[in-house]
Amino acid sequence: MNYKTATIETATMSDLPFVDYTNRQLYEVSAARNRERALKTKPAGNFVFQQNKWQPQEYEGFAVVSMLSENEGNAPLLARLISVQEELKYNLEPRYGFYLLPPDSFHQTIANTLSADRFKQHILYAGLEAAYPVLVEQAFDQIASSGEGKVLPMKMIGLSIFGTAIGMLGIFEDEAAYQRVTNFRAGFYGNHELAALDVRMTRPFIGHITLAYIEHSLNKNQKDQLAIVVSEINEALLSEKLLFNIANAGLRRYHHLAEFIKRDDYPDFKL
Repeated sequence: MNYKTATIETATMSDLPFVDYTNRQLYEVSAARNRERALKTKPAGNFVFQQNKWQPQEYEGFAVVSMLSENEGNAPLLARLISVQEELKYNLEPRYGFYLLPPDSFHQTIANTLSADRFKQHILYAGLEAAYPVLVEQAFDQIASSGEGKVLPMKMIGLSIFGTAIGMLGIFEDEAAYQRVTNFRAGFYGNHELAALDVRMTRPFIGHITLAYIEHSLNKNQKDQLAIVVSEINEALLSEKLLFNIANAGLRRYHHLAEFIKRDDYPDFKL
């Protein structure tokens, strides 16, 4: 990709309007869409099953995330997500084909920053890892918090197959809550110091909690079974009201995608 193309994509990338976002999420959890997505699954390459245990593969970076366990009122959702993982574990084949993420890693990404090669180029090799949290904190300080202490309840509506992962998607019943998230993202990605390090919006905001990575090629029968299991779980979820109560977000460091590390000098933000 040449620089000119990258510049155009960065300039035109934006979050979806509220109605479009909601419709998109509802479509992505539909049975028809999950059947379509199941047929196109492929291994993520984030975890490897060796000697009867899972080994994480290096994937380094920083992100601004809201951890499920660090926001009050999320115990019911946490318990339900764990039970959904159990359903996936006992109904999907092959057993070594799906890596179930540890519950303490469950989170909503509020803003991606830099990961993999871009992280190494702009942060690690440039010797900026120690200074980066300060830059992020300065960006937070320039963003007006519109939350007034109010929690953003994101309603979790069902499972979606992402291609290399399975996650629970969420919508906001209150447009103002969604706007608080997108306003934060606009301010964060609009920070000139971070933009100089190539921190930019690479995809619109998508409310989701990743529960599992697909880590083995699936045959046709296994893909069909995946679609069936996901749709059956979604049918059960229709009668439930599961909320991810989001109040805080913060900078987290990761070396792989099963652990998001918080240090004392990492900034937090009240959404």
